[in-house]
Amino acid sequence: MKKKMLVLFLAVGMILGGCQNTQEKPQTGKGEETSRDETEDTPEEEKNYDVKLSKNLYDFEFAINDTVFHLPQALDDWKETGWSYERAESEEMLDGDSFLEGETLKNEEKELIVDIVNLDGEKQQLGACSVGGVTLENTDKDNMVYQLPGKITVGESTLDDVLDAYGDPDDQYEEKDWVYVTYEYGIYKKADLVFDIEDEVLEKAVLKNYRDSEPEETSKDVPKEVSDYQAPEAFSENPLDFIVQFDGDFYQLPAPVSEFIKNGWKIDEEGSDTSVKAGRHGYVTLEKDGQTLYGVVNNYSKSAVPIKNSFLTNLHGDFDVTKVPIQIYRGITLGMNEESMKEALSDAKYETKEDEEGVSYYLYADEEKRDYVRIFVDKNLKLVREIELSNSPEGLEEKMLSEEDEKSVEASAMSGSDTLPEQE
Repeated sequence: MKKKMLVLFLAVGMILGGCQNTQEKPQTGKGEETSRDETEDTPEEEKNYDVKLSKNLYDFEFAINDTVFHLPQALDDWKETGWSYERAESEEMLDGDSFLEGETLKNEEKELIVDIVNLDGEKQQLGACSVGGVTLENTDKDNMVYQLPGKITVGESTLDDVLDAYGDPDDQYEEKDWVYVTYEYGIYKKADLVFDIEDEVLEKAVLKNYRDSEPEETSKDVPKEVSDYQAPEAFSENPLDFIVQFDGDFYQLPAPVSEFIKNGWKIDEEGSDTSVKAGRHGYVTLEKDGQTLYGVVNNYSKSAVPIKNSFLTNLHGDFDVTKVPIQIYRGITLGMNEESMKEALSDAKYETKEDEEGVSYYLYADEEKRDYVRIFVDKNLKLVREIELSNSPEGLEEKMLSEEDEKSVEASAMSGSDTLPEQE
């Protein structure tokens, strides 16, 4: 299930504010004696707002009455349409590439729950930030008309209408009186839609897009940082060289996205940034043979680059979400028993963290514990169930393997694996 998707946002941990639970029961007033159909139409309800919206949900356009918005969109733009944010006039700052959930915008007596996001790499005053998320809910209180791409209207369109407009969702389940449907378009880009379980009418839409929608102007030339990259041909004797065999191909992280493209992966444009600013990070979604890889990327060049010329800084493989053969230092791979894995790590320094599902073995590359190799062993199976590598240095350094390292290759590591091992 994609709910287990890797969630990374600028070196993990810049999340501010409390999260709003999108699975709360929508406040639709269904317990009242009269319903929307049984009451006289108000002037607001009689209006049929004719607005032009994208056909694609992943464009994150929507309309409130006759005004079209998109995500993310500057708070200044919202202010021009009559919406105000109380904290915008304060001196409060928001860290670069971070966000606040569950904030409130007001327009006279009307209110909206939104997420505030700082799209810049540096701290900014809240008033200079953007709206990156919004909750559009069918209530009798505000009498507003919410329209989504594909001619979908909150409070009117049905589950079938949504499926016809947007296709099969990434997740769908029922809980109590509600049907929850999720469409995901990469990291921090998704739509949660909530339907009444009886009539299957859309009652609530929670939209989130924390990525800058305006592509940077980029050069067509391949940056030197990318052209200088050389893929390893074998593992070294240092697990923190971040060499990995992924789907049968060798990489050393950070590795250019173009290297993955060369090996058969394709960029999912709907779930990926178009470009990455100089010295900044971004997000990419790669697909191959029915498998999806969500990744954080860094741009190590001095100018903006298209997403293919950025560097992937983490890789992950497991039995549940990213079912891709992955192998690291001394042939450690998915499905290996715990004892064999620990024997391979016998002369490596690691720390363990245990939870209800199993034990994670961490090999850290720095004191801040930002860059690491993680090996997760299932508690019941006693087998390696997940492998994750994360390496995002401030700058690229030449890490040429010595001739001795090149010759020091485990036979099992060279063989690789085309399929995932059988689970016991």
